[in-house]
Amino acid sequence: MKQQVRITIDSTNGDQQLLQHAEGDLYLKNGHIYIRYEEIQEELGRTTTLLKFSDNQFRIIRQGETGSEQTFLPGEWTEGWYHTAQGRLDMRIRTHSLQMRLDENGLGDAKWNYDLYVAGDHAGRFKIKLSIKKMNDNQEG
Repeated sequence: MKQQVRITIDSTNGDQQLLQHAEGDLYLKNGHIYIRYEEIQEELGRTTTLLKFSDNQFRIIRQGETGSEQTFLPGEWTEGWYHTAQGRLDMRIRTHSLQMRLDENGLGDAKWNYDLYVAGDHAGRFKIKLSIKKMNDNQEG
């Protein structure tokens, strides 16, 4: 079963904050929750983003003009990558916390914070809040 959802992503890195809104499709498969949506950014082009929620981990997979893969697992180091027309950069992620409050339909919210290292250099400590709602709920945003 697929349902349309509205997602809000609130990302903080130091004193920089970015708020994003998107609409996408949520579906449940093999005990996992998936959300697929399109991102269009002037500097990055068109990207399809897939969010995958498992029992104790969360993955972000982006495909398109740029691509990346990140896995968040609380208390663990994980490997990832970021790919642009200029080439590929390896990433390491140290997830400090991950809290997912999603109902049986995949709706709810998730919060996590992590340190990101790109090509061996510390790129920042990020705090993310993700909200997932049905399209017909809270249309005002």
